[in-house]
This record gives sequence, structure tokens and C-alpha cells, in this order.
Amino acid sequence: MRATGRGAGARRAARPARVAAATATALMLGLLTGTGSQADEDSPTTADLAYACRFPDSTGAPATTVDARVEVTTRLPGSAVPGSPIDAGTVEVAAHLPRAATSALFPDAREVSGSAALGVDVRQNKDRARADWSLVAAGTELPAQGTELVLPYSGKVPTITVNSAGRVLLRGGEARFVLQPDVGAPVSLACSPAPGREPRVAEIAVPEDAAVPEDTRPASPGRDHSSGPAAREEAPEDDVTLSPQEDEPAVSWPDECDDMPTGELDTSVSAPPPPYHFNPIPLDGVPMCAYAVGISTVRKQNGSMLINDPSGKPALMRVRGVVRSDLGDWGAEPGSEGFNQIWSLAEIHLPDARASFLSFGYLPVTASVTFETGKVTILTGQPHMNDPTSAFARIVFQQSLRLHDVVVNGTPLDVGPSCRTAKSFRVLLNGDMNSKENPYVNVFSGGLLTGKVTIPAFTGCGAAGENLNGLFTAAISGPDNELRMNQAPTCVTGDFPSGCPPVVPELPRLKPTSS
Repeated sequence: MRATGRGAGARRAARPARVAAATATALMLGLLTGTGSQADEDSPTTADLAYACRFPDSTGAPATTVDARVEVTTRLPGSAVPGSPIDAGTVEVAAHLPRAATSALFPDAREVSGSAALGVDVRQNKDRARADWSLVAAGTELPAQGTELVLPYSGKVPTITVNSAGRVLLRGGEARFVLQPDVGAPVSLACSPAPGREPRVAEIAVPEDAAVPEDTRPASPGRDHSSGPAAREEAPEDDVTLSPQEDEPAVSWPDECDDMPTGELDTSVSAPPPPYHFNPIPLDGVPMCAYAVGISTVRKQNGSMLINDPSGKPALMRVRGVVRSDLGDWGAEPGSEGFNQIWSLAEIHLPDARASFLSFGYLPVTASVTFETGKVTILTGQPHMNDPTSAFARIVFQQSLRLHDVVVNGTPLDVGPSCRTAKSFRVLLNGDMNSKENPYVNVFSGGLLTGKVTIPAFTGCGAAGENLNGLFTAAISGPDNELRMNQAPTCVTGDFPSGCPPVVPELPRLKPTSS
């Protein structure tokens, strides 16, 4: 069983359709028809499903599980014939969420929109296929009072084609609801069908004697796809197929947003010191991307340079979001205080920066700086669950600098091709989750990151036998060089797009380090 038309190109084409729809104030919905299985827009059928949704805490980690209702309305026909697409028409999903739980997520918001993804298990006889239904919600006003928040999502979904007779059963599976408030960062809720309840969405009859239109019968060399018991014995393994809707818009975010980085996390920045007990959970991660721009000071020169200059062509940071989750406690006994940590992995290739200084206070020097940046580890967490002020954000990576195109007092200075720091240096930036001005809550919402770096001595500087290592070491190398970066909210792609296309943030305000 397979999902037809779902190769890499098809997936990339499909994702932007969801994003474009999610940012629209209204969704124009149509109806695809198939011979013998056209959905009747006048006869919707609603399934009321019980779900359990995991609500995140302030760090973005799932912390509380609450009961929710998910109403799924389709316009599927009561019966169909083999070989003809079965169209669900306009699918509507209403998520009924506890008002008290959502109020805590965004207390200052007045309206919420977003997107939803519902996994649907399609079964016929012994065949199975998974359909991913991607939907969007226009702005919904948050009720001032009441027991629940109802978010209405809608959209077109893949058609279903079966190649033999037999009952077709659609069951609800894992669901994710992305809630985008008008004030604050987006929140992603992971939901699963409640235990002990049948999550039946719809049932379609495909009779034994149903006619198979010749022009819609799938072709397969050496196979006879006529209906009946004999046909089921000879049917290929892929007897249930899914096809995406047609005419999806062009890509609306950069291709690199879909390409997640690989590599190892730098776990040296883990917050809780021993002794503590936790269970690290490795995860596949979510494809994301974001722009991060900043200012770096050179303490010895009492000057600064722009990092990833937003007025030029800033580089995009690719992110594999949430690749590991650490949940644990400080003691083995029951009821001991817990903590959590969320890890993400990122990669960015920064463009060259151009900087000008008065070297030693009187000599004008201009140089280009090339950054060689290693993989970026992003960690957020809360070591003491009973103390919100203990929440933290840490970003760490290794970096080297190379100088070139140096001009001293208006005259080019040949420093050679390998004028660089003798070794890489560690960059550790911190975000303040409790900041009222520019908090860094998690990788999804972004925010201000600050830190100080120690620049090593330089080597390889000079040409034609001239050694300029001491000059650049004396002028640049040393501790307490401040770095301030603003990370914009991430564009989350994959199956649950949100916040796309990525935006370029403003430069952070410079606060020079006092000497």
C-alpha cells in the first residue's frame, strides 16, 4: 500500500500550499470529483472523537495531558467502486480544547489561528494506508469565559482509491494542532486517540458487483484488476492508494528550510548537575529554519561589526527542532522535584562581515572576516519545575575567524590566504526566558541571545616572508568580546507548517562591555 504522488518533489510542493492557506484570512475550497464516487456537499457526516492532548509548559515541553474532543466532518459517499477516486469534499475538523488550559498558554492574546494535521488510517481487507490531512484555521476570537475553546479547521485532503471490493474504514490517528495567537509565540499540541474509544471517522461500502470503469482502472503489467474474489487474490500489494489534490501553489519558503542538519549535540551545556535522574528520549526532529542577526564587539578596538547583516543577504539557519527530550527528577524517591530539557540542532553558514576600526586608537584599519561555524546546539529547559525563574536557554557552537582584504590607512595589506585564529573558540550564548523586553523562550519563538567570547591568537598572517601574526593578535585577540544575536521565530515546515516564510529580525541594541 502506498501514497501515490508523494515523492520528495510532491511533498515539497504540497507543504507550501498549507502555509499559504494558513496565512490567508479565508480559504477557497473546491471539490474534486471522480466517476462513481463524487462527494455530496449536501450530506456531511460528522464523527465525534475522543482525544488526549499533551499541553506544553513554558519551555515547550509536553507537561500536561488533557481530554479533548475532535469533531471530523466529511462529505464521503456511502459507497464507491474500485478504481475510482473517493473524494471527502471539504473536510472540517473542530478541536474542542479546555479553555482553562489554553488561557495559560497565551494569557494576553485576543485571537488565535493556525493549522492542523490529522493522521487517518485507511483500511480495506488486509490493506492499509496512512492519509495525512492538513487543514487550516482562520482567526478565532478567544472567549472571555466558558469551559472550552473551539477551533474550526478546514481544507481539502487527498483522495482515496481502492482497487478491489470490500468495506473501507477510516480511523483517526495522531493529530497535531498548531495554535498561533495574535500576541505571543505559536504553540504545538500533540494529540492521540483516547484509549478504549473507537476513533472511527467514516465507513464506505465497495460492493462485490460494483462496476469498474475501464478508463479509471489502474494498469499493472500482468495483473487483472477486475472485481470479485478472484481479483482480490490477484490484486497487487498496493491496493489502497492516496493522491494529493491538484493545482497547489508554488514554493513559499526557501528550499533549505526542509533540509535538516545532521551531527552530534554538544551536551556539555546540560543544566542540572549530578546527582539527578532522567531519561533522555531521542526524537527525529522537526524541519525548521530562522534568521539570526547580531552585533559583535572587539573589546581591544572599542568597536563592533555586524553579524549576518540584515541589510545585505543574511544566511538562513537550518534547524532540526527537538531532537532530544530529557525529563527527570533530582532524587529517586517518588514526588521529588522534576526538571526538563529540550535539545535542537542547527547549522548556519554566515556571510563575510566587513569591519573598520581605529587600530591602537589612531590607525584606520578595514578588514573582511570569514566565519567558520560548527554545528549549533540549542538547549532550553527548567532545572527546578517549582521555580519558573530557573528556566534557561543556551546556544553553543565552535567558531574560527579568517581575515582577508585588509586595508591599513587606505593602503591594501597582503595578509595571505590563511590569516586566521590559531584554533577554534567556543561560543556560548544565553537567553533569558523571564525577560520582559526580549525573552528567549524556545527555538520556536526565538529572541535575544547574549554572551562573551575569547578570541585566540592569530597565525598564518603575512606574505612574502612577512610575519604579521603578532600585529593581529595584539589588536584583536583576548577575552570579553561581547556577542548579541536576535533569532527570529522559526518557520516550521514538515507536516505541520507554521510561521512561514521566515522573517529577518531587527538588530539587537548594542550594550558595550565596560572596560
